Amino acid sequence: MKGVLSFGSLVIDNVLVVKRFPSVNETVQVDKFRYTYGGAGANVAVAVRRLGERSSLFAVAGKDFEKSNYKSHLEKEKVDIKGVIPAPFLMPRSFIVSRENSDDQILYYYEDKKGTSKLLFKNAKKAEEISREYEISHFSTGHFEFYYHLLKKKMVNNVISFDPGQETFSYPYRVVRIIPYCHLLFMNNHEAKRIKELLRIKSIKELKGPKLICISLGAKGSILIYKGKTYRIPAVKPKKLVDPTGAGDSHRAGFLAALLKGYSVEIAARIASTVASYTIEAEGAQTSLPTWEQVVKRYEEFFKEKLPKPTLSWEEIKGELLNSP
Repeated sequence: MKGVLSFGSLVIDNVLVVKRFPSVNETVQVDKFRYTYGGAGANVAVAVRRLGERSSLFAVAGKDFEKSNYKSHLEKEKVDIKGVIPAPFLMPRSFIVSRENSDDQILYYYEDKKGTSKLLFKNAKKAEEISREYEISHFSTGHFEFYYHLLKKKMVNNVISFDPGQETFSYPYRVVRIIPYCHLLFMNNHEAKRIKELLRIKSIKELKGPKLICISLGAKGSILIYKGKTYRIPAVKPKKLVDPTGAGDSHRAGFLAALLKGYSVEIAARIASTVASYTIEAEGAQTSLPTWEQVVKRYEEFFKEKLPKPTLSWEEIKGELLNSP
């Protein structure tokens, strides 16, 4: 059955919007505050489901999963949560300081990171079983030692999508050893530069493993590298700029959902850009995720053309991603 199994995290996001970041020992007025649902794994799962494709989440929850209404939120969004593992400690918290129309600074709190890791490894067999129900496994910011275990042991054998995010700087060696196992690799330009430095390569095209590489350039759009060709994809303009939190996650979700629907990689990248444009129109990663109908409307408004009909079957796309040189 088609769909995306999203590996990552379940997090309570505390978003603070400021006009500028404080310097050391300086106090800055917070203009807006919002308590929202987040975590890269959950963000992708919810966004994929909003776009009409099946999705499941594999992550460790916390003892406040139900009390915070996060569980009911995921159930309402119709995300499969049989891979959500209960835990006796609190869910992680992130404190995101977001500068208007610009970047984020993120503080992250884990009550029991080691306990989370133990629960993941204990449930590795469960992850293997659930992955058989989905065509794509997407790995995002989370526990990379666990991801490496699953991939090295060949416990997950579908199309592998990987977005290492800020872990590229925190734990670069863990990122580098996962890359050879993935078919789709997503990163921003800063992360791509770091990977090139680590591997001592001149071009990201020299990476061994990924068949498709997508590099986000923020407001400048993205670059797509596939089958020896490079595509430049524009950033779709949002109606308003509020908070960039989660835009990367929704971009990845849009890309994967479009591939499942049968779109070429270039059109999928355009669709991904369209999905991401909605996310930054409100505080929080999951607050303004679009439906497929909304994506189609904005795509046609921005690109000044009708959204083409899918031209490929998923089996054709899957075959290319798994077997292309």
